[in-house]
Amino acid sequence: MATLQEVAEKFNITPEQVKELKNGMSIVWDQISYDCYEFAEFYDSESEMVAEMTLDAGRLEEYTRVRGVDTDWTWLKAKELDVMALGVSTWEARYV
Repeated sequence: MATLQEVAEKFNITPEQVKELKNGMSIVWDQISYDCYEFAEFYDSESEMVAEMTLDAGRLEEYTRVRGVDTDWTWLKAKELDVMALGVSTWEARYV
C-alpha cells in the first residue's frame, strides 16, 4: 500500500493535495456510502467505487463546501491528470 507521498510523486502533485483529496473523499463517502453499496457489483473494487462516487458529479465540491472545507478543487481538472486513478490510489494510500 502506497503512502500519500508516493501517490503525490506518482501523479506529480503535492502531498498536501493528496491529503486534502483523501480528506475530501472521506467527507463525501461518509455522507453517501449508504446509498452506494447497491452498485458495488458494477465495480472491480470498493476503492474504484469510492473514487467514482466521490469524485463524479461535483460531489467533492458540494459536500466539502457544506462541511466548511474551503478547498479549491480546480487542480483536479488538469488535462494530464487521470482523476479516477488518482482517486483509487488516494483512497488506498496510508497517511504515513
